[in-house]
Amino acid sequence: MKDLRGKRLLLLGGSIWKDAIKQFADENEVVLVATGNDTTAGIFEISQEGYMVNSTDMEGMKRLIKEKKIDGVYMGGSEPVIAAASLYLNELRMPCYCTKEQWDWLQDKSRFKDLCIKHGLPVVPKYDVNKENIEIITDTIDFPVITKPTDGCGSNGFSVCQNKKEFIDGYEKATINSPTQSVICEKFVKNEGVVVFYTFSNGKIYFSGLEDKYPVRYKKQGSYVGGLFVFESRLVTEFRDKFESKIQAMISSIGIKEGSAWIEVFHDGNNYYFNEVGFRYGGSVSVYPVDYFHGINQVAADIYFALTGESAIIGHTSLIPTSLPRKKKYCIYPIHIKSGTIKTIEGIESIRSMEDVVVLSITKHEGDFISDTGSFSQTLALVHFVCDDVEECRYMIDEICHKLKIIDTDGNNMINRMLDINNIEF
Repeated sequence: MKDLRGKRLLLLGGSIWKDAIKQFADENEVVLVATGNDTTAGIFEISQEGYMVNSTDMEGMKRLIKEKKIDGVYMGGSEPVIAAASLYLNELRMPCYCTKEQWDWLQDKSRFKDLCIKHGLPVVPKYDVNKENIEIITDTIDFPVITKPTDGCGSNGFSVCQNKKEFIDGYEKATINSPTQSVICEKFVKNEGVVVFYTFSNGKIYFSGLEDKYPVRYKKQGSYVGGLFVFESRLVTEFRDKFESKIQAMISSIGIKEGSAWIEVFHDGNNYYFNEVGFRYGGSVSVYPVDYFHGINQVAADIYFALTGESAIIGHTSLIPTSLPRKKKYCIYPIHIKSGTIKTIEGIESIRSMEDVVVLSITKHEGDFISDTGSFSQTLALVHFVCDDVEECRYMIDEICHKLKIIDTDGNNMINRMLDINNIEF
């Protein structure tokens, strides 16, 4: 591999896995430079330099990259940032794992569904709805259905609609949460399922894990978020036999050569339905279980590509501590919290010191106000741990919730334990 000493890497995001970025930078003596609107973000904590420039400001970013003699740009996981950065990085002829066209193919939920259908992958039936025909369509819809932005993320703007009024309200909610004011409407299916992960290098596609996803529901908003993620899925052999060759053909058809992606697939016990894709790491900080089971440090690979333009997914230092026990299952447990202002957080270090905990990634801090959105933004932290069986998994979740104390300014406990651990199956 190339010597990276003294190379200057601009960070546009990645605060939730800042330790993984810093590990690579320290080992290779890379200079970290952060930019963005929030100087309290984790990327500013680990960087030697920081600048207040909006990462989606094309002209401002091009000036910053040139003036600060940036050698490579690491985009992080924000979808609006990646969409913008793919344009100005390609214009500057700097390494970028995707083109804007490739990004749009996968980011737009409608285009992704069309791509799935073209390659023989099953999708949820959808309704052709727009503002002009919504009143007519609602009289023919077989409820329940879901409405969501075609270009949204994190369950923002997502609704399950049981009747005409909820459908009209859900359509409006999805429109408001869509950058392009576009909405997708689908038949509601059981939304438990799996998420499959892939890593791309030099045009080759590497299977990087399949997780079982246990959704939980915010009753007020009617939206669903992940309540628990478990690797490797009990369905891994069946899923790969059914779909892997078709997925590879689909990815290859749009010319993807680098980076990583995840695809969410619903499973109702009999049928699979391909739902949506992310051309980035999973929001649960999936880089750790990918490394645990498949030996690919996606953060290191992406940084190396950003600085050199060369692909290398093998040979980087693992993100997984050598002291961590090797067990059969890898679990990610999101800590969901109620709305309010966080006054105190206690127990984080106690949880981190547990033998089977891999990493605890924090997304919120004392003083933060939590809005009642019913989305991923109501997650305080993601606790990654390993276990051998379902009883051990349940025990770990109970211990995590026992050790953690999150109190709001009114003295209330903010932890929102929505997951029924008795429904977990290995």
